[in-house]
Amino acid sequence: MMDTRKIFRTSTTGNAEVRELLEAIIVAELLIPSDTIWIVSPWITDLELIDNRSGAFSALSSQWGTRKIRLSELFGAILDRTYLIIVARPDVHNEMFLRKLDDIATASGTERNLTIIRRQTLHWKGILGSDYYLSGSMNLTYNGVEINEEGVTFETNEASIASARIAFHENYEVES
Repeated sequence: MMDTRKIFRTSTTGNAEVRELLEAIIVAELLIPSDTIWIVSPWITDLELIDNRSGAFSALSSQWGTRKIRLSELFGAILDRTYLIIVARPDVHNEMFLRKLDDIATASGTERNLTIIRRQTLHWKGILGSDYYLSGSMNLTYNGVEINEEGVTFETNEASIASARIAFHENYEVES
């Protein structure tokens, strides 16, 4: 059984592989939620991540309709199910997204499930759930997911997940 997948995107390789992996992670979280999800990305924006124009993902949320679904909406749906910790830089670039997500959490009464941490020197990138760890060079932005040359590693082995969880807790001092 394979427990590590590496994706190296360059100008000559397809862009869809990274986006499809992120889409699979989000859909899995909506179906079988982690207790806690860590999103560590120096820069983060409200990119369109799931293409629901065909209605293929409509069963996940009746509010989405047949259109592309933005990251804030996906995280908003996840907040109903799990605790979400986002670590990002305190940068104007990030604030619109972070404020929008905070507003979604407040409006839905799930603000207790959201923690936002701002770190000035953050360069680390990763997404950590109960049974996976995605790490690499990619920021959670349109350019990071769709344009830039990136390398990411998706791991499902328990040792890597535990190591990342310990490091995140030690570095960001969050009780979850």
